[in-house]
Amino acid sequence: MNFLPTSLIFIGYSIITFIYVIKNRTEKIKNRLILNELIIVILFFAAGILFPFMIQHNSPHLQLETLSFLWLWTSSIFLIEMIVLIATIIYNTIISKRNPEVMAKRDYNDYRKIVLDRWVDDFKGEFGRKFLHLFTSFVILFCWSLGTILENLGVLSKLNLDNYSFSYWLIVTIGFGFVIMFQVADLARLNKFYMLPNWAKRWFLSMRPEELDTFVASTPLVLSLIPFIFAPFPILASVAFITTGADAVACLVGKKYGTHRLRRNSEKTIEGFITGGITTFLIVVVIVILYHVWMPISFAKIFLMATVATVLFLLVDLFAKHVSDNVLNPILTGFGMWMILIL
Repeated sequence: MNFLPTSLIFIGYSIITFIYVIKNRTEKIKNRLILNELIIVILFFAAGILFPFMIQHNSPHLQLETLSFLWLWTSSIFLIEMIVLIATIIYNTIISKRNPEVMAKRDYNDYRKIVLDRWVDDFKGEFGRKFLHLFTSFVILFCWSLGTILENLGVLSKLNLDNYSFSYWLIVTIGFGFVIMFQVADLARLNKFYMLPNWAKRWFLSMRPEELDTFVASTPLVLSLIPFIFAPFPILASVAFITTGADAVACLVGKKYGTHRLRRNSEKTIEGFITGGITTFLIVVVIVILYHVWMPISFAKIFLMATVATVLFLLVDLFAKHVSDNVLNPILTGFGMWMILIL
């Protein structure tokens, strides 16, 4: 039962986020945000339900004693994190309500103006934002590489672990810890801005204008990777790099060299669209070949997986309007590749 605290935290987030969405449903429907936010609710609930099965899925031999130990570590980390976050929010609430001047300085409308005044939609700014998203993929590769090294050194076998159980435990713990932190900050920002911690105020200054009235893209991006914890590692890595890397390359090339609009009233360009498709194909081919030992399939199937992922990525880029591509890209490309593997 050591998994229970983590599961309850994410199910709790799902309920709180759902209450927020329903409470503000008129505004959300008007701004075409409700579908995205309801998807986030579902992803949080899925994270809570699926957590007890994540670590051992690819390591069925994992002993219950070892599994319980990993659950205990994760739950302990998250409980400490939640205590610190809640204490910070309570502290901000107390000092704000006791001092009208402090409360006046913590007005969200003033903060919105600061964000909008700072916003620069240029190549340099976009590069910085995309690099932060890409960092998610590098964390996944680092965790997997660390697990591989420790397994080759014989360290993991002494702990009754293998590469999958250790690496996925590390990936889940880091990823979930990130989501817990930023969902607290997002809920405070959108509901009671005066509760927001100072670190979050600095972080959110880089928000896109369209994120001012909804959740930032980072949280749903990480949550959308959760189903692929149950897939072979090359699929998880491919999905992560497609969502962060291919999208980043498409955006940056389009911004720097794009001259032809993909469609009327769209910021996306044909140049970025084509580059994103090519990058998606190369990501799948390179990662599956690089980690071929963890998913030994024929080159023909690798080519087919890359093609399917590319087509789905381009379809999202072409037609997605009211659902974030940070959700659609991983879900569609990931399940597309997984289906090819199974069939």
